[in-house]
Amino acid sequence: MSEFRQDPVTGRWVIIASGRATRPWHISVPNNPAHAGCCPFCAGSEAMTPPEVWAHRDPPTEANSPGWRVRVVPNKYPALENGGERPSETHGFYPSASGLGVHEVIIETPEHVVNMSALDAAQFVTILGAYRARLTALKNDRRWRYLLIYKNHGERAGATFDHIHSQLVALPVVPREAHDEINRAHEHFEATGRCIFCEIIERERAHGERLVLTSERFIALCPFAPRFGYETWILPRHHVASFEQSSDQDLAALAESLRDFILKLNGVSDNAPFNYVIHTAPTIESSHEHYHWHMEILPQLTRAAGFEWGSGVHMNSVSPEDAARLLRDAPV
Repeated sequence: MSEFRQDPVTGRWVIIASGRATRPWHISVPNNPAHAGCCPFCAGSEAMTPPEVWAHRDPPTEANSPGWRVRVVPNKYPALENGGERPSETHGFYPSASGLGVHEVIIETPEHVVNMSALDAAQFVTILGAYRARLTALKNDRRWRYLLIYKNHGERAGATFDHIHSQLVALPVVPREAHDEINRAHEHFEATGRCIFCEIIERERAHGERLVLTSERFIALCPFAPRFGYETWILPRHHVASFEQSSDQDLAALAESLRDFILKLNGVSDNAPFNYVIHTAPTIESSHEHYHWHMEILPQLTRAAGFEWGSGVHMNSVSPEDAARLLRDAPV
């Protein structure tokens, strides 16, 4: 089983998951149908994955067979394993805990598609609906304190399979990155009585130089201090703490914004590798006024190097104002 270990100097937690070293790589020629027969994520290959835990299916198709539009399965090489009531902990100089958690794969299309921009808007809605369904289901398990959905798109962004997919991890602790962000939001709310993300939306709409896309329900902007060139956040314009509280209308609007952004990013850099993450409130804080869920899209056009690793400060050669302008002007 994997293991959480805490660095005694920084307090940073890491996951030691030795079993993931044996996972296969499947990076192939884009959209080559010859790979469909050997890709475990393609329709017809359902027996190559663990049994599905959720799927959007065309009736009357049966579980673990073709006929699905989005399929969710346990990760065959999980970073964390769902095998107990709570993680066993050891204290002392080197704190550690057993690697209890959930690690799932959201397979985003039955076809062997390698670039998300090839999907239509309806498929984006189905994918986002899968996210909402799995977050809602796992939130009811009181062992989990934080749920993270993320995507690695492209080999440079860490994908080991090119068939488009995303992943979900349920953690028994709130990770430091999320904890720090939530605390900063809480401090701002205590000082001003306002959600810091709502204030960012208001300021960026007023000035416009870092706006990428805007609609009735969502806004996409390049943040003031981006870590990566073309880093973009997508935020709901109405205040809501948790992604799983999104309505069907919200998902449809988010699907349009996300798809348009990916098309624009491809217009700036063809088939750009990127990561995205959904930052949502911890499972026990879904109604808090100070937090506002959002999606962070992190293009991986350059790599972090010695300065970043040594200082913890990202060096970015593309200003958010220039990035926003180029993205706005890119075709959809």
